[in-house]
Amino acid sequence: MFPLSPGPVGKVLIVHPPVDVTPLAESRGSSSEYPLMPMGLFTMVDYLKRNGVEADLVNLALERMLNPNSTLERVIRGLEADIVAISLHWFVHSYGAIEAARAFKKLLPNSKVVFGGFTSSFFAKEIIDNYPFVDAVIVGEGEETILELAKSREWGKIDGLVYRRGGKTVWNGWRKPVPNLESYTFTNVKVYDKWQLYLKCSPSGYLPTRRPSFWLNVARSCLMNCAYCGGSYEGYKAAMGREEAIVRNPSRLAEDCATLVEEYGVEVVKLSHDPLIWGERYYSELMEEISKRGVDARAYWDLTYLPREEQVKKALKAFEGGICWGLSLETTSDRTRIGVGRPYSLADIENFLTVVQKHDVILDGYFLVGLPWCTKEDVERDMEYAIDLMKRYRNVYMVPPFPYTMDPHAPMALRPRDYSVRKLCSSFECYRKLVKSEKWESWVVHETDQLSKSDIVSLTRKFFKRLEEAYSSGDYGENVARRYSFEHEGALLTLAPR
Repeated sequence: MFPLSPGPVGKVLIVHPPVDVTPLAESRGSSSEYPLMPMGLFTMVDYLKRNGVEADLVNLALERMLNPNSTLERVIRGLEADIVAISLHWFVHSYGAIEAARAFKKLLPNSKVVFGGFTSSFFAKEIIDNYPFVDAVIVGEGEETILELAKSREWGKIDGLVYRRGGKTVWNGWRKPVPNLESYTFTNVKVYDKWQLYLKCSPSGYLPTRRPSFWLNVARSCLMNCAYCGGSYEGYKAAMGREEAIVRNPSRLAEDCATLVEEYGVEVVKLSHDPLIWGERYYSELMEEISKRGVDARAYWDLTYLPREEQVKKALKAFEGGICWGLSLETTSDRTRIGVGRPYSLADIENFLTVVQKHDVILDGYFLVGLPWCTKEDVERDMEYAIDLMKRYRNVYMVPPFPYTMDPHAPMALRPRDYSVRKLCSSFECYRKLVKSEKWESWVVHETDQLSKSDIVSLTRKFFKRLEEAYSSGDYGENVARRYSFEHEGALLTLAPR
C-alpha cells in the first residue's frame, strides 16, 4: 500500500519520453527523437478526464525538438502531478524513459512515477528491481489500471500492477482485458495542447511541410503472428496479456475517420492494422462506411494481405485523396517470407504490383536483413530486385533498410530455436544501453544459422548504401517525388544528382 491521499489524486501526467537526454544542439548522434506517440496515450488521457481525473499529456521528444538548447530537467521544470505515468512502449525509448523518470523523481519527489507500454510490461520486474525511482509498472492495457491508480490508496488491490512493497517486488496478476473497445474515445486529439504541431510529426521528427496525419486504432492484438513483430498475436499476448485479438466496429471506425478530417484537419488517416486481417466482409463494410461519410482524405496502412483489384477500388472510393500502402516484401525468398508469417509469394507480389500501378496507388517497399533462413546470396538478390522494382514501377518507393533490432517479445525472440535464431540481448538493461549507441553493430541483437551479427550489419549497410546511391543518381526522382508529395505539401526540390 502506498500513502496516497484519500480520494482522487490531484493530477495525472501522461508522458511520452525522448530517445536521448543530451540537448539536441549538443548531440552528435543522428538518431531520431521519435516524437510519434503510441495511439493509446490520447485514449488514456481522454478516459481519465471523462472519469473525473485531471490529466495532461506531454511529449518530451517534441518538446526537446522545439527547445534544442534545453536540458531535460529544464524542459520538465514547472510540470506538476501526483502521478507521472511514462510511456515505455517502444524499446527505442528505454534509455530516455529511465532518464525522464530519474528527472521527474528528482524534481517531484512526492509524486509516484509509473511506467506502462509494451517494453515496460515485458520487463516490469527487472525495471522495478533495478530502478528505485520507478514506483510501479502498469502491465498490459492501461486505461482501467491508471484510473484505479488515480482513485485508490490501496495498490495491493489493483490488477495489472508490478510495484515495490517492503523492499520486495510485487506482482498483482494480470488485469482481464476489456472485451469491447467502443467505451473508449480514440480521436480526442485536443487532450494534447500542441496537437496541431503533433499532427505534423513522424518517427523521424516534426516537419512543417508534412500533411497533418494521425494513427487511428483499428484493433488490439492481431490475428497474425509474424515472427519479427512485437505486435503479433504471440508478442502482444506476452507483453499485454490479451488472449484474443479484438477489432473495432466498422461504423465507429469510419466515424472516427470523419472526425479526424472534419474537426482536426487531418489529411492522411493512418490505420494501425490492415482491415483485410479480419476478412473480406469486415474490409468491405469498413470501406463502405467510410465512403458514405464522404471523407476527404488520404490513407496509409501496412498490408498483411495483398488486396485484389476490386478491394483496391473500394479503398480508393473510401479515400478519394489517394492511398499509400506499406508492402513488406522482406525478402525474395518465398520460403523465408511465408515462414515468418507473410502469406504471399513473389509471384503474388508481381501480380499485385501491376494492379496498384494501374490504379496509381503508392507503395512503400520494405526489405528486412537478418530474417531466419536467409543467406547472403538471398540478400544480394534482394538488393537487385529492389532497384529493378523501382525501374519498372514509378509508384514504388523502396525504404532504405536500417538495422533490425529484434523486439524482445516478438515470436522469434520468445521461441528462437523454432526460427534458427540466437538471441544476443535478453534483458532490459541490454536494450537500454544499445539505444545510446551510434554504431549499427550495437542495434543488431540476434544471429541466424545463415548470418552472423557482423554479416547482418554489413549486408544492411550495403543495402542501405545501394539504395542511397540509386536515389542520389537522380534516376528514381519520380519514385521519390511521388512518395514525398503524398505526405508533404509542396514539391521535393532535391531530385538532381549530387
